[in-house]
Amino acid sequence: MNWFVLSLPEPDAGGPPPALAWARVNGAGAIVARGRSVLPEIRTRVGSADRVLALVPGERVLLHLVAIPARARAAQLQALPFALEERLSEDLEALHIVAGPRRPDGRLLAAVAAHRDLEAWLGTLREAGVSAHALLPDTLLLPEAAEGRLRIWCQDERCLLADAGSGERLAVSGDLLPWWLNRWLDEPAAQAGIEWFGPADRLPATVHERTEVRFHHWDGDLLGLVAPALRRRPPANLLTERYAPGGARRALWAQWRVPAGIAAALAVLWTASLWVEVYQLENEARRIDQAIAELFEETLPGTRMVDPPAQFRQALEAGAAAPAGSGPVAERLAAAAPILVAAGGEMRQLRADADRLELELDLASIAALDELRNRLREGLGTGVRILAAESGEEGVRARLQIGGGGS
Repeated sequence: MNWFVLSLPEPDAGGPPPALAWARVNGAGAIVARGRSVLPEIRTRVGSADRVLALVPGERVLLHLVAIPARARAAQLQALPFALEERLSEDLEALHIVAGPRRPDGRLLAAVAAHRDLEAWLGTLREAGVSAHALLPDTLLLPEAAEGRLRIWCQDERCLLADAGSGERLAVSGDLLPWWLNRWLDEPAAQAGIEWFGPADRLPATVHERTEVRFHHWDGDLLGLVAPALRRRPPANLLTERYAPGGARRALWAQWRVPAGIAAALAVLWTASLWVEVYQLENEARRIDQAIAELFEETLPGTRMVDPPAQFRQALEAGAAAPAGSGPVAERLAAAAPILVAAGGEMRQLRADADRLELELDLASIAALDELRNRLREGLGTGVRILAAESGEEGVRARLQIGGGGS
């Protein structure tokens, strides 16, 4: 497997990025191809089998070694942000924290970068038309310092440091290097000495007087310096969580997972309640149909049921006596029909059982309703009861009960 390593600039360098250095590194950590390309050309340099690694300045990604007592990985990840809080100058919400491997001394490696910087680097990659599999600070891939010594690679105005004693790896400007070295020289580890890679005149003269310094040549080739580290899987890849491939979708899903679950549950409940309501309505319709059929058979026996309301209305308007063999409901209906027709009302509903008849009809006024009740009582010789009466602009809608002990 080859890594296509692309060196990205500072995120706030300003203006369009210049030609970027790139290198193809094989599985043995050796560079097999390299060059510099402007953004539109970079996509053509990436091979089909290459995995893209974006290398970013270590000044923008701080590496911390944190002592966390918990042994379980899940507990370490949960405690890591709080263990770093006192070391960080920005709010935790503005930072992306990635946990790396645990060192032999028990401390956990953590890489910390600002969300705004990661968004800027990913924007540069999108402009170049490539998608990275890993995004790492260059300081993370520095060679290990041997024999507990401090290694410094210095070129132009930038210096990279790897301290084997403390495990610290960082990048500083040339102006800050004397201050950092004076602090380091006050520590016991300074007795181990310094491995210096770069121009000898860049090393402060006072350092020679306080510790041993070994000088080495370095031409400033950053990609050549970090390539051997790619023989192993790079630790602390910053492209995790929402920055991982497809991470934005996963982050969005994580954000809306609970509301979506609630909405889905409500949809299921609503659908279930709708089906229950439909089932109840279907049962009610069947019950009403059965009651209508029984009433029709009791009222107009021997008659084929086609349109019960129209057939009942015709029977009322005919005012004729009930046919032979008809039941008590039909007899009472036949007796009441002439009176109802004469009242000039409009029949709405008709209900009946063995000893009573219940009618719902529209009349012109309350006076007409009272007159109809009196005429039914006199004509049928039975009790007539007004169950309900509602006045409106077009008259009165009333329910009457004939028989059944009404008065």
